[in-house]
Amino acid sequence: MVPPVPLLINPKAGSLFRSGLKAWLDEHRADFRIIGTKSADDLRAQARALAESGEPVVAVAGGDGTLMNAAQGLIGTPSALGIIPCGTMNVFAREMGIGSRRFDLALEAIRDSVRQSVDIFTVNGRPFLQMAGFGPDARIIQLITPKLKRRLGAAAHIITAIRVAVEHHPLMELSLPNGEVLHATQLILGNGKRYGGAAHLFADASYNDGLLDAAIIQLESIGILYEVITYMLHRGATMRNTTDFTKLRCIESCDITTEATLPYQLDGDFAGVIRPGETAHVEKLPHPLHVCVLRHPVPMSSFSRMMAHPMIEALRSKLEELREF
Repeated sequence: MVPPVPLLINPKAGSLFRSGLKAWLDEHRADFRIIGTKSADDLRAQARALAESGEPVVAVAGGDGTLMNAAQGLIGTPSALGIIPCGTMNVFAREMGIGSRRFDLALEAIRDSVRQSVDIFTVNGRPFLQMAGFGPDARIIQLITPKLKRRLGAAAHIITAIRVAVEHHPLMELSLPNGEVLHATQLILGNGKRYGGAAHLFADASYNDGLLDAAIIQLESIGILYEVITYMLHRGATMRNTTDFTKLRCIESCDITTEATLPYQLDGDFAGVIRPGETAHVEKLPHPLHVCVLRHPVPMSSFSRMMAHPMIEALRSKLEELREF
């Protein structure tokens, strides 16, 4: 008999019900040893304790931010992260080929023996799995309240993006180890191809090549949003499809300074601000994270990836409600 896998979960999280995970777990109780967590710090501590006790897999239910917190307890240990994706965007789970809220596939990945090593980068010592954003995308996340997110889901990002589009965005300076200095109003660092859901922002990025892909955008207002959406529709930015307003770089590390208070986000969670005179240092950790993945990921067509994006799904849902009304 296969022993149950420890599953870290926030029993009060509304996503358990919205995603259908609670009902699914009721049918798969024998597969897991469910362990409740009380906070992000508790989640990290429990993950570390399970790893130190020799658990080969530590499963975690949640979205990108929750997975990031759990990963901090597993980095540098032999234990692998098992993903149960029940968040809003589930970008990292999609990057790993598991998808969003596909719980049967997630369990298959956990039970299989395939493990993938994932590079981990940090901003001033704080790790992230998939992406870091400096500028308007972080400002959007900063303004989204838990109440708005509960009511609108992914659509909350669209409404808030329109508000942020008319704000002034501070200029930041990006200093690379080779001495190159670049300026931007929006900086996105990707440890994989996906950004904001299933859509690709970086066409050639890889989560285990030791490098981050950086999109350095220098535009104002709605132009930034238009630029990012255009690259997503083209299945990711490349040297061939970037405009004069965007530069692409593959980097091992960098330093970021700013002329005014600059918000930043890590894996879709607001992480704080950088103030004038401060520096955000980005670098790679020496040890990777081990992640449970599918032996044969289920492929998706380009159209399916676009239609599966949480923002598209939210818009379709709202349109259906309007039709019924």
